[in-house]
Amino acid sequence: MKRTPYSRQTIDESDIQAVEQVLRSDFLSQGPHISAFEQALQNYLNVKHAIVCSSGTAALHLSYLALELNGAFAFTTPITFAATANMLQAVGAHIRFVDVDPITGILNLEALENALKDVPASAKKIIMPVSLQGIPADLPAIRALAQKYTARVVEDAAHSFGAEYQDGQTYKSASCAHTDCATLSFHPLKTITCGEGGAVTTNHDALAQTIRLLLNHGLQAQAGTYVRKQICWGYNYRLSELQAALGNSQLKRIDAFVAKRRAIARYYEQRLSQKPYTSHLTCVPFHETSAYHLFVLHFHNPSARDVVYRQLKEKGIETGVHYVPLYHFDLYRKCVGNLSLPGAEAYYKGCLSIPIYPQLSQSDQDFVLEQLAACCQTL
Repeated sequence: MKRTPYSRQTIDESDIQAVEQVLRSDFLSQGPHISAFEQALQNYLNVKHAIVCSSGTAALHLSYLALELNGAFAFTTPITFAATANMLQAVGAHIRFVDVDPITGILNLEALENALKDVPASAKKIIMPVSLQGIPADLPAIRALAQKYTARVVEDAAHSFGAEYQDGQTYKSASCAHTDCATLSFHPLKTITCGEGGAVTTNHDALAQTIRLLLNHGLQAQAGTYVRKQICWGYNYRLSELQAALGNSQLKRIDAFVAKRRAIARYYEQRLSQKPYTSHLTCVPFHETSAYHLFVLHFHNPSARDVVYRQLKEKGIETGVHYVPLYHFDLYRKCVGNLSLPGAEAYYKGCLSIPIYPQLSQSDQDFVLEQLAACCQTL
C-alpha cells in the first residue's frame, strides 16, 4: 500500500553535495558554514542578527533565558507544539494561556488584552504569539498591545518561515519588525531543514550577544589568547557545520518551496469548496502570504474528525491533529488548573491536517481528495 505522509523533507543533489563538501573539509563544527548560514538568514529576512542553534526548542529556550523571564507572566496560545510553553516553564515563567480564533488557531487579540489587564501593571510580561500553520499572527497589533501594557514580544515562527504580512509595507515572518526576537525551527517537516536545528533572530545587539554566549556554555574567548571567561551559565546548543551547510543549501530554494505549498493549498481549497466536502467540513480561507506548513480542515461534527482520521490511515494517508490544547495535559493542569477556552476547544475538536509538502504530486493530491470524498460519503 502506498504511504502518503502529511509532510516530509525535500532533499536534492545540491543538498547532498553541500553536506559531502563539509565531510571532506577540516571542520565538522564551529567552522565557516555557520557564519555563512547566519548571514544568508539575515539577508533573506532583512534582520540584523540570526543566531543558529541545535533545534527550535533550543531557540525558544535561548530567547526566554536572554529575556530573563524567571517570574514573568507569559501570555501564549494553548494551540501549539509543547516546546513553546515547555521552555517558558523551564525558565520559571508564569504561563497564561490565551484563547484563539476557532478557525486559524491564532491568538485572539481581545482575549489577549483581557489577559494582560488581569496582571499587575508593574509585573514583567512577555507575549509569545505562534504563527500557526504558516500564517503570521497579527504582529503589528500585538506590538501595539505590548507597548500599551509594557510587555516584550517573541514570535514563534517555526511554522511560518517564508511567510509574509502587511503593515503599510510587506514584512517577513521572523524579521522582528514588530517583535523583540523570533524563533525558527529547521526540523525535517519545516519550510527548510537542517535535519534538526533552529535559529533566533533579533534586531537588538545586546540580546544577540547574550544568546550567543548562552548557546556556547556562557564562555567568551579572549582574542589572541587561550583564555576564556565564564560570563554566564550556558549550554551547548551549537549547530554543526553539516547542518549549517544543509540549511544554507535549502535556503536557496525556500521561495520555490513556499510557492509549491501555496499552489497545493489553493488547489485543495478550490476542490474542498464543492460537495461532498462542504456538507461536512470547511478549511481556513486561502492566505496568499502563508508559508503553508500545514493545511487544516475543520469538521462540522467533531466526532467525524476521528472517523476520517482512521479511514484515511487505512488507505495509507497520514494526517495529524495540530494541536491538542496544552492545558489538556496533566502537567499543565497542575500549573493552570482545569482551564477550558472556547476558541481553543472549537479549533481542536474538529481540526485535521492533511498532506502538504513540495514533493506532493498532483496525482497524490487527487488521491487524498478522492479518499477524503469517500470518507465524507460514509459520514
